[in-house]
Amino acid sequence: MSPSGAASGRFWWVIIAAVLLVSSFVLMACSAIAGASPEATKTPIPPDKGNIHVTVTGVDGTPLVKGVIIRVTDSIESDGDDNGEFRLESCPAGHYIAAWAPNYRVGFIPCDGSSNQYSISLLSLQGVGDNPNYAWASAYGTCSPCHAAQLSPTYSEISEWESSGHGRVFRDPYFQTMYRGTDISGVSGPVTERVFMGNQLVRKPKTDAPEYKGPGFQLDYPGQAGNCGFCHAPAAVVASRAEVDLSPLFFANGDLQTEGITCDVCHKVNGVILNDNGYPFVDKPGILSLQLLRSDLFRTEPFSNIISPVSETVQPVSMCSPIYSSSEFCAACHYGKFGDMLIYASYKEWKESSYADDPKGKGYRTCQDCHMSHMQVEDATPFSRRKACSETAKGFQDFSHNLMDFGRDEKLGRDIPRMVRGAAQIGASFEYKPEKDDSFKVNVVVSNKTVGHKFPTDSPLRHLILVLEGKDQFGNTLLQVNGSQIPNWGGLNSLYMENSGVKGYAGLPGKIFANLLIEEDINLWPSAAYWNQTKPAQVTKKDGVISDNRLEPGGKDESQYYFAAPDDGEVEFTISLIYRFGFYDLMQQKRWVDTAQRQDIPVVVIHCSGNVNQARQIECKQIDP
Repeated sequence: MSPSGAASGRFWWVIIAAVLLVSSFVLMACSAIAGASPEATKTPIPPDKGNIHVTVTGVDGTPLVKGVIIRVTDSIESDGDDNGEFRLESCPAGHYIAAWAPNYRVGFIPCDGSSNQYSISLLSLQGVGDNPNYAWASAYGTCSPCHAAQLSPTYSEISEWESSGHGRVFRDPYFQTMYRGTDISGVSGPVTERVFMGNQLVRKPKTDAPEYKGPGFQLDYPGQAGNCGFCHAPAAVVASRAEVDLSPLFFANGDLQTEGITCDVCHKVNGVILNDNGYPFVDKPGILSLQLLRSDLFRTEPFSNIISPVSETVQPVSMCSPIYSSSEFCAACHYGKFGDMLIYASYKEWKESSYADDPKGKGYRTCQDCHMSHMQVEDATPFSRRKACSETAKGFQDFSHNLMDFGRDEKLGRDIPRMVRGAAQIGASFEYKPEKDDSFKVNVVVSNKTVGHKFPTDSPLRHLILVLEGKDQFGNTLLQVNGSQIPNWGGLNSLYMENSGVKGYAGLPGKIFANLLIEEDINLWPSAAYWNQTKPAQVTKKDGVISDNRLEPGGKDESQYYFAAPDDGEVEFTISLIYRFGFYDLMQQKRWVDTAQRQDIPVVVIHCSGNVNQARQIECKQIDP
């Protein structure tokens, strides 16, 4: 956040607790273009199929061809300008032909089921500018009549959006607890102040009455708004673009401003303001970095999966923007600094990964490719056929607004962001050398399997816990004699937390993958108060602290653990990688564990068993918790 009167450039970008945490970029592939030299013959463009001819013009009758795309609504039938004409194979009665050209509004004409000639005229949008006084449309009042699966299960965007972190900002209490400094029931902690005790600056409550409920922006900066609204409540930002106090909105159910990242905000975007290095400006968080075209004349969209008009007189008003298939669209809220410290960095992590190397390359993947398609396949579709405003390939017609695929996990028996499950993998090998202190060695490799940025990403509250549990043939826990152990902030177990699905792992064999920050003025780590001045945790051999050891895209981590070997017989190990939404103490203070949505998620678990004297032959199998 950027509190009034605080140091210039401080921003609090507490991204939605359920969301975005992690963004999985699923590998797909595209065909390489053959050719040994610039003179090589290009692959010929296949002729258009179909006997239905479509002519597209401006309202003045000027023929439009370059950049034009046509589609049959509620179908995968489409054609582009690659052959200089437009043909379709079918146009069933009850459907419409939709056409779009750059800087024109989408036009529609009904299909009669028998004609083989159609003509569509498009309205030019040249000169239409942004209206900063535009009144945002409500998702429930404006969008839901056509996009809540009434017409077809295909058009269920409202329910998808409601399941996402974008739609749950004010319905779930997690963001409120960090903004106001409360627990999930709304009970407030004490207002804090910074005072010197001896030579040390510490934070202490102004009163001793309330129980501490964890950090909160408005505890540290009472009466100040901060800039959280620019990402979390963009519809509440007025024409002056001033910071918005969100406190009243937490109690304003049904207000448009409490719809979070609501439909109309995203569907008025036509671009993103970036600096010369391709990143948002630090003083333009969220909606301040979006190039908006707010108008009642149209909404912006990717021009795929077009829905039929309700009637010939009630037609969708829309235009296409290429930004909808660009990761830059996400950068406005997924790249954020507080002072000099980069806190939210999923866009930067993607940009520096192999996924962002070359839009013409096989491995190129955007945020939308994974978070809006959820395609877990190797696909040969090039980006030119996946991107917005193109003749989209059939498999990329339908896009989900449930960005983390939030839904029921039958194995766990609860709702989770399902993209987290299986996003990494574990491998283990074993070695027994009696001559070396009679110790039994376990080598563990953890790999980032599908995530196109660091895992976990964005909010440094999120972390992964690797934990090993070894037993002998009698069920006794094997004694660890060397190797890392999970630090205290991995949780000193409490009955309340364990009954809530969040175990304490402190002292057990394993490690934590996290982005650790120290709050500078009170030397507190791991810090959750990112609106204050922070710095990376120091790397020291003494305490084993590594500032940022999260799993890189395509990367892996290798660690070794040594146990006292049993005299004889079988051993078994359960090795788990656990996704945790926040620090153990913080989750206890905020009572996040009172809801299943913030309980730990097993990313991957393997079970290994075999004879200690045949260590190299011990086999491991992945299991479903």
